[in-house]
Amino acid sequence: MAKTIKPGASVPTGPGVYLLKDKNDRVIYVGKARNLRSRLRTYTGKGEPPDAKVAALRSRLTGLDYIVTESETEALILECNLIKEHRPRYNVKLRDDKRFPFIKLTLFEDFPRAYVTRLVKEDGSRYFGPYTDAKAMRRTLRLIRQLFPIRQCPTFKLRARPCLNFQIGRCLGPCRGEFDPDDYAQVVRQLSLFLEGRADEVVELLEEEMSRAVRDLRFEEAAALRDRIADIAKVVERQRVLIAQDDDRDAVAIARHDTYAVGSVVRVRGGKLIACESCPLDVGPGTGDSEIAETFLKQFYGISADLPREILVDVDLPDRDAIETWLSERAGHAVSCRTPKRGPKRLLAAFARENARDTLRRTFEARRTPRVIEDLEQALSLARPPRLISGVDISNVGGDLAVGTVVTYRDGRRDPALYRKYRIKSVKGADDYAMIREVVARHLRRILKEDRETPDLLLIDGGKGQLSAAVEAVRAVGVRGIALAAIAKKEEEVFVPGRSSPVPMEDGSRAKRLLQRIRDEVHRFSVTYHRSLRERSARHSALDDVPGVGPSRKEALLTRFGSVAAIRASSIEEIAEVRGIGIETARRIRAAIEEARGGDRSGA
Repeated sequence: MAKTIKPGASVPTGPGVYLLKDKNDRVIYVGKARNLRSRLRTYTGKGEPPDAKVAALRSRLTGLDYIVTESETEALILECNLIKEHRPRYNVKLRDDKRFPFIKLTLFEDFPRAYVTRLVKEDGSRYFGPYTDAKAMRRTLRLIRQLFPIRQCPTFKLRARPCLNFQIGRCLGPCRGEFDPDDYAQVVRQLSLFLEGRADEVVELLEEEMSRAVRDLRFEEAAALRDRIADIAKVVERQRVLIAQDDDRDAVAIARHDTYAVGSVVRVRGGKLIACESCPLDVGPGTGDSEIAETFLKQFYGISADLPREILVDVDLPDRDAIETWLSERAGHAVSCRTPKRGPKRLLAAFARENARDTLRRTFEARRTPRVIEDLEQALSLARPPRLISGVDISNVGGDLAVGTVVTYRDGRRDPALYRKYRIKSVKGADDYAMIREVVARHLRRILKEDRETPDLLLIDGGKGQLSAAVEAVRAVGVRGIALAAIAKKEEEVFVPGRSSPVPMEDGSRAKRLLQRIRDEVHRFSVTYHRSLRERSARHSALDDVPGVGPSRKEALLTRFGSVAAIRASSIEEIAEVRGIGIETARRIRAAIEEARGGDRSGA
């Protein structure tokens, strides 16, 4: 249980996690310690601070919490979770840690499939990743769908005619019914080995299958296996040999510049390079290289689905023993973290460091935060720069044909590909707050379903009431790490959660003008959508509600008679003479027209 204390008070000597707070009771640093009392004396003592980071924390520290744990390993896990929750300024944080993509192999299904997901569940599936480069991950997915003919359809059911993937050899076609599940299981096993980086073993298995097919005179099947072997062999040839032994290990390295850093993970399986993953990091002022490497290693392998038996790190780790214990528990086998001094392993660590430096250079150039985003981050006191901002607005007239829309800006510029429209479904009448709740919740669930990145900032067109409704929706969906703000039209005031008065923002400032542009754009988009629905509703006729009367038949009827009133004045036999309209359809048309006419009269 967390306990708030004043600096200098008595603290237990066991392991645990501590949270340092500033004068606003905001968490500015989360750390773990083998001995809480000893570690906290570093921050509350009166002696000379050991480094610049401790000095900076002392100058801002007004209170702290601590949580006692059973072991140092438990403290390590809790520390990672608290850093994700509070995102303290002085901690090292994965800059893009909202949701990394994985390739999911659904082993719990009778006929598994592979697809991209950002949600890792305990459902019996295997997850490969995380992939920090989503484009590279999707290239991998396209490749395995070419090499391994497993199903791609999201739901499995028997079919009279197999789909196109079966016709072109991209699926074994388990939906045909007459199919040996063992054959499919064999392909899934080969795919799993391939994703583990064991392509050589896949080739050996396929060669054995090809030999059996030749012996049994199944020459077409043998030829297909031969082609798959050739395709996989090309992939194997492109993999760089980094170490002579057929070992599995990762190399982790850090490159940094001021408060910006990159963590790089080089994955080697069977002595061959299979992947290089790089993650941008936010680094607190005065943070040392060892702490950066240690925190990155804990956060990256805290979500990784593939842990080798050995991890090479280019700096010494202060909490090496606790990290090794934790990783071994996660992996189900012993995991060691070593800092190589010579030989091939040292060269591998150097390769990881060069990869990190190169990524830092390219990423630093590509991801430089625009000044307006930095201004907005400072003006709203956000935890990170709002690179992705989504604006939300509602449009309706007395609750009629109510709609909600979302527009998205990336680095201060419109991203129309991420604009979204919503028809209000759950709200009756003109309740703007309830509509905001519905649209925000539906939009966030859609983001999760589509495996897209969540916005850094949600901007609501409205005042404090609309903002409170949006906060409730975000909590209900359970998405963390999203900042919220609202901008009211009348006084151009900006509100944020937890503050009753408007945020002081100078009129004409870059940050405020950006918020106004986003507000105006989402309002324009919302009004345009609502107007189009009204116009469509005005063009609606009784023919649109008749089952079996589509656009073609509707056009034929109006071409023949000229109007719905003329159709009403015609006999059923005359209506049935229209091409594509029989007696039964003609009766339904007349009935629908008469019913609509009666409804118009009763509503007059």
